[in-house]
Amino acid sequence: MKLRSQLILAFLVLAVLPLAGIVGYTYVSSARAFRAAVEAESLEVTRQISVGLLRTRDDVQGYMRRLGTMLPFDDPQYADPEALVGFLWSTMGDGADFVDGLELVPAVTPERESGAGPGGRTGGSGGSGPQGLRGIEGRRVFWSRRGDPERLPTGGRSGERPMTEQGEAEDDETDLEWARRARDWAARVFGGPVSTPVHRDGDVVAHLEAAIRPENLMRNVLRRIPRGGGAVPFALDAEGEIYTSEPEELELLEEVHCAGDEPLLEALAAGHEDLCQGMSEWVVATQAAAGGQLIYGIVRPIGPSLAEMRNASLRNLGVGVGILSLSLLAVAPLSNRLTRRLSHLTRQVDRLARGDAAARARLGGRDEVGKLGEAFNRMARDQEKSRQQLLEQERYRRQQEVDRRLLEAENERQTSELEEARRFQLSLLPAGIPEHPDLEIAVFLRTASEVGGDYYDFSRLRPDGLLTIAVGDATGHGARAGTMVTVVKSLLSSADMGHFRSVSGTASPTPAAPGASALLDLADFLSHATATIRSMNLGRRAMALVLARYRDGALDLASAGMPPVLVSRSPAGEVEEIMTSGVPLGTLANASYENRRVRLEPGDAALLMSDGLPEMLGEDGEPIGYAAVAERWREVGQRPAGEAVAEFERWVEELSPQGVPADDVTFVVVRRRPVE
Repeated sequence: MKLRSQLILAFLVLAVLPLAGIVGYTYVSSARAFRAAVEAESLEVTRQISVGLLRTRDDVQGYMRRLGTMLPFDDPQYADPEALVGFLWSTMGDGADFVDGLELVPAVTPERESGAGPGGRTGGSGGSGPQGLRGIEGRRVFWSRRGDPERLPTGGRSGERPMTEQGEAEDDETDLEWARRARDWAARVFGGPVSTPVHRDGDVVAHLEAAIRPENLMRNVLRRIPRGGGAVPFALDAEGEIYTSEPEELELLEEVHCAGDEPLLEALAAGHEDLCQGMSEWVVATQAAAGGQLIYGIVRPIGPSLAEMRNASLRNLGVGVGILSLSLLAVAPLSNRLTRRLSHLTRQVDRLARGDAAARARLGGRDEVGKLGEAFNRMARDQEKSRQQLLEQERYRRQQEVDRRLLEAENERQTSELEEARRFQLSLLPAGIPEHPDLEIAVFLRTASEVGGDYYDFSRLRPDGLLTIAVGDATGHGARAGTMVTVVKSLLSSADMGHFRSVSGTASPTPAAPGASALLDLADFLSHATATIRSMNLGRRAMALVLARYRDGALDLASAGMPPVLVSRSPAGEVEEIMTSGVPLGTLANASYENRRVRLEPGDAALLMSDGLPEMLGEDGEPIGYAAVAERWREVGQRPAGEAVAEFERWVEELSPQGVPADDVTFVVVRRRPVE
């Protein structure tokens, strides 16, 4: 289904269904509210029936009290029964419509004193009736309005009859039964008899009790009840007698049926009021009388009202659906415009998905679709920018990869060259330490890079015990320093370390004949070496060098810019510092140097070193200096040469960060063997 059709269908569903729901809910809630209002109004009507009945009882009671104070005991004109009945009912006034008879009950009678029943009649049969009110003391008298119109006295009302004499056999039992039922009905309606005391000369001589006419009483009360909406008020006594204001209303009640198709009047008479609740077409409200045995009620038809409400709801639903149908005329163009813009956006998205970076949405407008198009355009621009960035990153990555590989190749080349240079430099060092019969010799060398600038060497040991030792330190370290080491190594090899002879104080390149006693002057060799290096145009490259030659307990020294030689004297280990002047080789063309001779006694030891150890940094970040080296040499100088070198090696390890010194470190220990 296309989006346009979906929008129209969604409009109909989302509009018609809520409308139907609202209309249905409105009808149901209105019907419930209407029923609740009718029920509340009906309950109020039943209360009005109760109030009206009580007011009527109070009115009749008031008439009775007035009559009890006005009985004409001594007036001879009322000796006639018809005149007396006329007087009684005229005195009752409006209350006479509700009274069917009056009964005079003496306050104290001989029969009661002798145990006669309360319903007994005085005087017995056959006695003459009273004339007027004279002579009725102690007697029970009943005046009734029952009878046929032909028997009524002149001026009498319909239903009246003269006073019934006691002892009239034809009416006596009927009157008694009628009076009993009247009293019972008054008890059911009012909760007790309607009576008043009769006074004579200030004393209560009797009680006057009214026999209520229920039909007239209830008709009068119910006629005054409002009948809005066709309501029918009624009353139901304990014997199932129904009272209405009109006979037609009774016929209407007989047609009403409760749940289970039980007639309303039968259900109420049987006490099944619950069956009459919640009927769809009627509302029944009942209330029991407060003082009597009556049930007040009202029946009101609500079916027509509910039908009208349903019809109104259906009309509203129809009008709403019609309005919504007209709204489709506006929905269709709007949906077309919306779907057309969305279709355009869909096509541009598809273009972008296929790789067309130029895809752009041209929707316009500030609504959500327009903002969606702007978001798509931003996304497309960002995607194009990201693609360019990715391309740049890829090119940069490839260039980095090429550079990395070139660097690796260069590093491999340099590593190979450095390794070759390192092997060459190691080849310049002595293959081993000479075994001298009079000396202990130990050495240590550690470079700061693959190719270092430090250097040590030994001459060939002569049969007479002569041995020359060289310790050098080229400026810097690395390949350039290695070059300088190579040059000095060559010069020392050419001089043959002790086989050159001196001529007029200057070293001669002509070797001495075998067995000649002339020795190479160490200072002259250093002068010859610095002039030679200077003539080689090696730039600012230089090398410090110290030469030590031992024979017969004497140690000859000459130094070209090297640290002083430290001599540990046996047995106390006192340190003697031997300093000789001179600049490093290659710095000056005409430099001069000096020779020093030191006597080594058995147990004495000499330390020859480069400046790498004194210049190492201590814990305080400052160079440890020559004083610290001299102090440590004082502590270990009397130990065997190997142990002394091992102690200095551990010291170098402690001072070297990550085991690599900042500069090349070299020292050589020469110790004359002690006398055993």
